[in-house]
Amino acid sequence: MSGRRLHWRSGRHERGVALVEFALVAPVLILLVLGIFEFGNAWRQTAGIERAVQQGARTVTSQANARYADYEALRAVDSATRSLSGVTVDQVVIYRADSADGAIPAACLTASQSGLCNRYTGAQVRTVAPTGFPPATSCAGGWDALWCPTGRDRDGINRMRIGVHLTVSYTPVTGLIPGPTMTITRTAVYQIEPCAQGQSGC
Repeated sequence: MSGRRLHWRSGRHERGVALVEFALVAPVLILLVLGIFEFGNAWRQTAGIERAVQQGARTVTSQANARYADYEALRAVDSATRSLSGVTVDQVVIYRADSADGAIPAACLTASQSGLCNRYTGAQVRTVAPTGFPPATSCAGGWDALWCPTGRDRDGINRMRIGVHLTVSYTPVTGLIPGPTMTITRTAVYQIEPCAQGQSGC
């Protein structure tokens, strides 16, 4: 009888120890799982942002000096970022990449610059209808007026390079990453496509 009582007390003790151990380890495991999920999600969204800026740059250089080159590039960026979780587009800058490394001119990060770049806000990127792009050969009064696409050289010996600089805010899902949001920037630079033989408008 006493042997059974001792065994029963020993079983209760072991279960109690196991519960205490689980209570100590569980928060660490949960934190680890949430951390893996958070950083994995951030990595996926960053990869999507990279694809979006490349798609925008490919689009604007293929459109070259077409009137709606910038508009089509914004549509490409908008389409590629709409499905990204926790991502808000802050701005897109389309600029003339004259420097050897293709870096965006600092002044273009805050405002459009004549003959150099057009800066578009997140709200403008999300505007599907081309309300900011007048339906004419002139860019006067349009969002792209300071660096009108129709004046871009696509048939010179050294063809122009165009860069697209994308800035987004990423809001973490779990809050494990310090701060309410992260700012992510990506840039892609491509050479403008030349006129095809017999192509009109070149």
